[in-house]
Amino acid sequence: MVKSAFGWLMIAAVIIGFAASGWAQDAGKAAYLSSCARCHGADGKGNGFLSAVLKTPPADLTMLAKRNDGVFPIAAVNEIIDGRMLIAAHGNREMPIWGFDVMVQSRISVIVDYLNRIQEK
Repeated sequence: MVKSAFGWLMIAAVIIGFAASGWAQDAGKAAYLSSCARCHGADGKGNGFLSAVLKTPPADLTMLAKRNDGVFPIAAVNEIIDGRMLIAAHGNREMPIWGFDVMVQSRISVIVDYLNRIQEK
């Protein structure tokens, strides 16, 4: 329990520090582009170059808040990315499960922050 709490505290400190420095915006976009854009598209609209070969079209990630009554679902997005929440469209886990490593969680956090910032109003 202490180890887990310490890990989350470290993640929060990293995110706050990066956000304060402006690094999180660039890091979030870069992490998204390198890990998500192949399927979800560079613009997050589900039109990545691999989308045509998937069984189910990727979601438009710019509409997450709009489909959730204007609130970006931070916890759910985290759980989808790290594999805790299965999405039927992902089938047999075509989207990789990242796990719970502190560095991985930091990367997921900057991606979630980036997705939050590209939401359509």
